Amino acid sequence: MLKIKSFKRSFPIQNETFLPEVSIGRGEIIALLGQNGAGKTTLMKDILGMKEHPIHEITLDGETIGYKNLDRFAFGSCEHTFFGEFTVEEQREFYEMNFPKFRKERFKLLTEYFQIPNKWKLKELSVGEQNQVETVFALCQGGDYILLDEPFANNDLFHRKDFYKLLLGVLGEDETLIISTHLVEEVESIINRVLLVDKFDIVADVGIDEMEDNHTDVVTWLKKKLNYNEGRAAEFIRKMEDGDV
Repeated sequence: MLKIKSFKRSFPIQNETFLPEVSIGRGEIIALLGQNGAGKTTLMKDILGMKEHPIHEITLDGETIGYKNLDRFAFGSCEHTFFGEFTVEEQREFYEMNFPKFRKERFKLLTEYFQIPNKWKLKELSVGEQNQVETVFALCQGGDYILLDEPFANNDLFHRKDFYKLLLGVLGEDETLIISTHLVEEVESIINRVLLVDKFDIVADVGIDEMEDNHTDVVTWLKKKLNYNEGRAAEFIRKMEDGDV
C-alpha cells in the first residue's frame, strides 16, 4: 500500500482543504488531475524521493521510500529520463542491466507495435516518438507502481487511442498506474479513480463508480471542483466586440 501524507504548511502554499492522507493500493489505474502549476509533477517527484525538500510524507507498505524499495516504482516523464546519445536498443540494454524485473517481452511487443526504430539515437526521434519510448520504458521497467507524467504529449489522437487500449491489455492485475494528464476525456474510459491536486496537495479523491452512482462524469465533476466558468470566454469576446477591451 502506498500512502501519501500531506504536511500542514504555512502561507503561501498552505491548502486548508487538503486530504491529510491518501492510500493507493495495487491494481488501480488513477488519473492525477489539476490545473497547470497545481503540483502534479511535484507530487510524483515527492513519491519518488526526487525533491530535496519534500512536502509530503510517502510510505510504501509502512516504509519510507529509499534504495531498498525504490525499484518498486517506475517513472516516465514528458521531460524524459533517457540518455539522448543512446540508441533505443542501447537504452534497453541499460535497463536490462539495472532493473532485474525488466519486462523484455512486453518491451518487444510495444516497440514492434509502435514501430519504434531500435537503431536510432533517442535524440534523433521526434518529440512524439521520444514520449512513446519514455512511456514504453516506464511500462516495462518492472515497477509495481508506474507513474506517468503527461505521457501522451505530442502524440496524435490515434497513437493515444492505441496506447489506452494497450495499457488495459498489458498491465498485470497487481500493477498500479498513476497518470498525470490534461486529456481528461480520453483517459476516463481506462481509469477507476481520480485524485485532484491543488496548491501541491491532494484535495479530492473519488472513484469512477462513485461518479456513476451520482450520475456524473469526470469532466463535469472537474468543472464543478475547479469552479469553471463556461461563459467567461464568450463574455470576453462580447466585450471585445463592444470595444470594452
